[in-house]
Amino acid sequence: MSPQLISIVPPAPEPFVDPDTAANYLRTTRRHVLEMVREGLIPGHPLDPQAQKKDWRFLLSELHAYMLSCNQRPPGARKPPRRV
Repeated sequence: MSPQLISIVPPAPEPFVDPDTAANYLRTTRRHVLEMVREGLIPGHPLDPQAQKKDWRFLLSELHAYMLSCNQRPPGARKPPRRV
């Protein structure tokens, strides 16, 4: 009986998305997404942290975690469904 070789493939890294894609995911405007990230309300990653005007990128998994952890919602709003 010969040993079987098992190939382990690491998962592909999650791609960063631009503010427009993040806004679409959060169902809001680009401007609102940029205001929220500047205020520290949502996680974001500046391309150049030293730049005076930041060019932000986002991970959808972080935005999803933010949405799930959000306690303040408009009246009648429901939590988004959990993705497994």
